[in-house]
Amino acid sequence: MKSEFIENANTRKFFEICTELSDMSSMIGPSLAMVTGPAGRGKTEAARRFATQTEAIYLPPLNTRTPTMVLREIAFELAGMRPVRSDACLQIISDEMAKERRLIMIDEADLLAMQVLEMLRNVNERYACPILLIGEDDLKGRIASRRRLQSRIRRRLEFGPVTQQDVAFFFKQSLVVAPPAVTALIQQHAKGDWRPVMTAAIGIERAMKATGTNEISVEMTKDVLKSA
Repeated sequence: MKSEFIENANTRKFFEICTELSDMSSMIGPSLAMVTGPAGRGKTEAARRFATQTEAIYLPPLNTRTPTMVLREIAFELAGMRPVRSDACLQIISDEMAKERRLIMIDEADLLAMQVLEMLRNVNERYACPILLIGEDDLKGRIASRRRLQSRIRRRLEFGPVTQQDVAFFFKQSLVVAPPAVTALIQQHAKGDWRPVMTAAIGIERAMKATGTNEISVEMTKDVLKSA
């Protein structure tokens, strides 16, 4: 099975927001944004994809982050240095943003302490540093609880569930064309998330090799999903 990044309505809107935040025009008005949705919808993969194709930086999940730890990681991604002191990290962020304004994407922001979220707001304001917060649905409530944060969110995006069309395109790009009856079964089984879709695809590929066929049948799909 080929490793393919699948663009859909969610990722296209995600890239649109990232591009807007990265543009110099976003210096007019707030430059914080928030992307939310249940786990498995593809938020992390979209963020990694944008980071690999642009100068944006992506901070992966780390639930025990303190404000200083976050500043050190941002400084490292921007300049390859992890100073011990917060003020040294802030100076690096200031210098690097003056050279080139780069989007910072923070994953699993819903698990960050409020102190860290407030610190990120301060960094955003002080250094004209665009920041995208990515997390599950709890992030919306946490942001709404602080007016200083809520009022500075420029764009919001809720990642919707995986559709049957998404499943069909994924199979076409990664494995083989799957009949509509098959993609409907998989979409229903996945309950809106990508991970069950990928697990099903791996199982189907294994079954195809075992039977020496190049086609996906409904019966084969049902057997794979039963064992998933």
